[in-house]
Amino acid sequence: GGDAVLIPNGVTVSRYTDAEPLDGWGPDGATIGFLGRMDEERKGLPILLDAFRTLAAERPGLKLLLAGPGDAKDVYERVPKEFHDRVTVLGMVSEADKIRAYHSVDVFCAPNTRGESFGIVLAEAMASGATVLASDIPAFRRVLGEGQAGALFANGEAGSLAREAAALLDAPERRAKLAAEALVAVRKYDWSTVARDVVRVYETVATSGAGRVEEDL
Repeated sequence: GGDAVLIPNGVTVSRYTDAEPLDGWGPDGATIGFLGRMDEERKGLPILLDAFRTLAAERPGLKLLLAGPGDAKDVYERVPKEFHDRVTVLGMVSEADKIRAYHSVDVFCAPNTRGESFGIVLAEAMASGATVLASDIPAFRRVLGEGQAGALFANGEAGSLAREAAALLDAPERRAKLAAEALVAVRKYDWSTVARDVVRVYETVATSGAGRVEEDL
């Protein structure tokens, strides 16, 4: 009988803010990153790989850093052999290395196509100070403030992804601005904020008497 209250997932923002890049990596103006299940179609990796084929042909220094469960062989089968040395597949990584991976890229890409109600990887990347490029599915649009805290591309369209990624890689000042906006926006998802929201809901319910449970003796 009451109104619904939407409370987002939470992240411990301070855990992500300070970390060293992975060995041999670091933002250099030419690295795109991905984190997710490589073998799950809705996570969108094939779309990113299609876009990478286009971008790599135009940008000799472009690199792709991938992390998450899945078969590396399947990844390399989708990439021309001449670009294999520019694709690194980390596979499953520890929590510490996951955070370091966020700090190792210039653009973090989330090409998910559907089935996302929030997007925890976006919040983690935002807390890490990464520049985010994501598909324009509703959940991601909300987290990124309709593009204020990260760039968006047309869902499922490799060409749109390639164009937006190229624009970001060529605009370090824009990347810095989006990353700064993301650090502000992600504060609403910090556990300190989310926990207060949860407590307020319980306090409201307790005060109003809604949700009272009567025992049948």
